[in-house]
Amino acid sequence: MQRTDVKILGAGANWTGLSGRIAIGLSGYYSRLPVGSTVATVTSDPAQMCYEGPMLVADGTYHMAITTPGWAVRLAAEGHFPYEKPMPLRLLASFPHDDRMAFAVKRSTGIRSFADIREKKYPLKISTPVPTSWHPAIWGAKAVLAEYGLSFEAIESWGGKLLVDRPRFMNAPEVKPVSDDFDAVFDEALMTRRWKRITDENDIVFLPIEDDVMQRLEAKGWQRGQIEKSRFRGMERDVPAIDFSDWVLFCREDMDEELAYLTIAAIDEQKNEIERLYPAPYAALTGPVDLHKLAANPPIPLHPGAARYYREKGCL
Repeated sequence: MQRTDVKILGAGANWTGLSGRIAIGLSGYYSRLPVGSTVATVTSDPAQMCYEGPMLVADGTYHMAITTPGWAVRLAAEGHFPYEKPMPLRLLASFPHDDRMAFAVKRSTGIRSFADIREKKYPLKISTPVPTSWHPAIWGAKAVLAEYGLSFEAIESWGGKLLVDRPRFMNAPEVKPVSDDFDAVFDEALMTRRWKRITDENDIVFLPIEDDVMQRLEAKGWQRGQIEKSRFRGMERDVPAIDFSDWVLFCREDMDEELAYLTIAAIDEQKNEIERLYPAPYAALTGPVDLHKLAANPPIPLHPGAARYYREKGCL
């Protein structure tokens, strides 16, 4: 391995902290990188970088990046929507992040299904990420709505509205979680204080995704999940939903094998510090940094260098 300037894309507050600890583990005193090497972590709009990250790693702009949900990197690697062609990507680690994509409406709307929205032409005022951002929750919502013959544009044509009210920091206790006039929330990040407040302060119904729709989405590479009835106040049953779990750290398939190996070694060294970045009860990282789990059920093949470290530690 030659002297290198490692670049990690860790966009947004949560991933900047995680990628920063990886950078510290790779560099500093007693670094195992070649003398003179540097490690930089870069932040940006996390919504946009969820989508662009795979492309920026594939074209060599960054050595590695983080995105969510875990299966989104598989879409990029295989060239499924929203990507246009397969990309040469490999997994380094998959961090625990227990999340779902939710389609929630106020009980007072009378809406109990996606068909109700379509048939009643209900003018929903929807809290959702900024549509132009290509946040996974936006293209995810668009794809699910399309399966039901719906779209944001159609809902707006009936008098509905997309609200620009998603808080920048969804765990901040002083932040207003949603506009007073909202009818629905189509979004992810269910582990945050925001969703706890929305469901505690409003009577909410979570719309189920029917099995035939779920099967079609699975055939396109999406992952099935459910919102457990114990998760929020007022839920009467488990609700079928799109899984939005895991943060995946990934790289190009031809990244230097030693760099991949040292990246996992850095995570191993920094695992306690990483966990301290995400305190309960509304932690974005929803489990310990366990090497066995970081390598388990990878959505795309592990990079050989990462696999070597996991194997040496008895995790494969």
